[in-house]
Amino acid sequence: MAKSQKRSNKAKSLVAQPLFRSRQEQPKKGKGSYRREASQSDHWGASLLLAA
Repeated sequence: MAKSQKRSNKAKSLVAQPLFRSRQEQPKKGKGSYRREASQSDHWGASLLLAA
């Protein structure tokens, strides 16, 4: 039996990159807008690092 060579699919690899990944937008206000990480006021140093 002959070994089949693996072909690299350029289009498939391009679409698999994080640039093309669909993501849900988080609302700034209203339902679903609560950010657990940013709401901890006693760890304000961590939230500054998160924002930067």
